[in-house]
Amino acid sequence: MLIDGISDVTLANGVVRIQLNTVNPDGTDAKVGTIEIPAAIVGDIVNGLAASVNELNAKLIEVNEANQKTDSKKDSKDEKRKINSFFKLDLL
Repeated sequence: MLIDGISDVTLANGVVRIQLNTVNPDGTDAKVGTIEIPAAIVGDIVNGLAASVNELNAKLIEVNEANQKTDSKKDSKDEKRKINSFFKLDLL
C-alpha cells in the first residue's frame, strides 16, 4: 500500500485508528486504508517506527558517503587516465 498522507486519527473503544490517504492519477485524494492500534501500545508502536526510520536514515547516510568516496576515487583515476592518454598522444 502506498500512502501520501494521514487524513484522520481517532480514538474510540480503546483503539487508535489512523486513516491513510493516497492521491489518485486525477489528483484527488482517496482513502486507502486504516491502521488500527490498541491505545495501550500506541506509544510503543510510534516509538518503534521512529527508531526504525532513524536507523534506516543512518544506514542511507553511510551508503551515500561511501558512494561519494568511491565516485571521488573513480573520478581521480579517470582524470589520471585522461592526462596520461593526452601526454601519450602528444609524444607520438
